[in-house]
Amino acid sequence: MKNFKLMQIIPSLESGGVEQGTLDVANYLAEREIQNYIISNGGNMLPYLKKKNIEHFTLPVHSKNFLGMPLVAKKINKIILNKKINILHIRSRAPAWLLPYIDKKKLKCVSTFHNVYGTQNIFKKIYNKRLSKVDHIVAISEYVKNQIVEKYKISPNKIKIINRGTDVNHFNPKISNQTEFAHFLNNKNILPDKKIILFPGRLTDWKGQINFLKIVEHFKSDPIIFYFVGDDKNTSYRDKLLNIIRKKNLNKTCKILGHMNKNDLQMMYCCSDIVISAPLKPEGFGRIVSESLAMQKIILAYNFGGVENQLKGLDSLYKIKPYDHDELKEKITHVMNLSKNQIEKLGLIARQHVISKYSRDKMLQKYYDFYEGILN
Repeated sequence: MKNFKLMQIIPSLESGGVEQGTLDVANYLAEREIQNYIISNGGNMLPYLKKKNIEHFTLPVHSKNFLGMPLVAKKINKIILNKKINILHIRSRAPAWLLPYIDKKKLKCVSTFHNVYGTQNIFKKIYNKRLSKVDHIVAISEYVKNQIVEKYKISPNKIKIINRGTDVNHFNPKISNQTEFAHFLNNKNILPDKKIILFPGRLTDWKGQINFLKIVEHFKSDPIIFYFVGDDKNTSYRDKLLNIIRKKNLNKTCKILGHMNKNDLQMMYCCSDIVISAPLKPEGFGRIVSESLAMQKIILAYNFGGVENQLKGLDSLYKIKPYDHDELKEKITHVMNLSKNQIEKLGLIARQHVISKYSRDKMLQKYYDFYEGILN
């Protein structure tokens, strides 16, 4: 088989699932002693790249300044030539607009659709469709594949589904350090005498936190605390959420913990009784679903988009008709009354489901096979 030399281009390496997937692929190839390359505008995640067999180049590939793109592409062409790159993987929409200026004669070009993206106007649709102007496309779920075939008229034969992968070794229900866990509970002021419902997700309107407060109101007299965890850089939305919590007199029922690192998030899952996924629109994949299932937790999730793909074959308990608040309330009550034995049985099945279909190891092996295959 012909050896591949991969370069991934992503706007930045600050935070997020797309960025984590980029790092995972790069580090996996590095462990197999395959030299590979990343171009980005840099970011907080750079230290997580392995030092050996990975080279990072900092360029303004996050920029949507079309006038500057020929110059950026010229620098990329030089790197491609010097490093003998034969696979270029575009991970986002902005850098996809560099492709017309890149010398592709000796390259296989790949892109990833991480979501369906908005098609509400012709300009947005044209901007998004630039991701399809490649030799091969990766879709992160069956849902994304079906949607982009329909919305952008892409041949399904051009698209490979590689689901996002969850680190099942890290996201497991065992606490490895009890002292660290006790410190976490004390630091976050998590009360042991309350049931905990966790709503993970970036604090932004479409993730549905404000809409979910209608559910919270129904349980405000019960011994339950609702925790909102996720990137809170959107300060205007965070402030709006806090104000509505105050107006509804839910201060004692709701807590916003903001961004958590991977270790803290694993501990947060551990002390939760129920996890919620209730976005206002379908997600391309929905990583928190696989993380929760790997943690053997009950997740109540709107059954659409990439989430529906992940829940296929599992108990109907997890699946909520989108926007059906009555069903969501009923199932929260039902789960709170399940026995420990019932929850453990469901959890064992759920974790095995993720290991067999949605683990990080499965994802990385699929990428490796995919890259080798497209050069044959």
